[in-house]
Amino acid sequence: MTIKAETQAILDQLGDNATWDDFIRELYKQKKITLGLTDIELVQDQLDDSDVSTILARLESSSSQPSDMRNTKSYNPGNAVTLGMISGVIAILFGFVFPPIAWAAAVVALVAGGYGISQKEEKAWIPLLLAGVSLLPILAII
Repeated sequence: MTIKAETQAILDQLGDNATWDDFIRELYKQKKITLGLTDIELVQDQLDDSDVSTILARLESSSSQPSDMRNTKSYNPGNAVTLGMISGVIAILFGFVFPPIAWAAAVVALVAGGYGISQKEEKAWIPLLLAGVSLLPILAII
């Protein structure tokens, strides 16, 4: 039997109001999908609904990443914040090596962070913090 014929047979068994979840459950029941099955489940002749629910719950809980880390669209910094963060990092890196670059980058970070705050951009305080940290060596020298 071809994969198309097997798929069609499974679909014919499902009702007209079947969902994707129902289809996936049936694939697990007939062991067309073995991802997430234990060795014991693989050798069983039949899987019932509770077995399939256990397998699906195990797969759902197996992700170690919090859901907010899986969604890359949850944090979208504005241009001012991005510029400020880059400038702040440059200011910190050059703070001890070549202070004039650090001073210029700190000013850019301060301006960009201030603009980000005025525009209510998310996490606009970070460039201000980076600029402040980069200015600490300068203040220590003075």
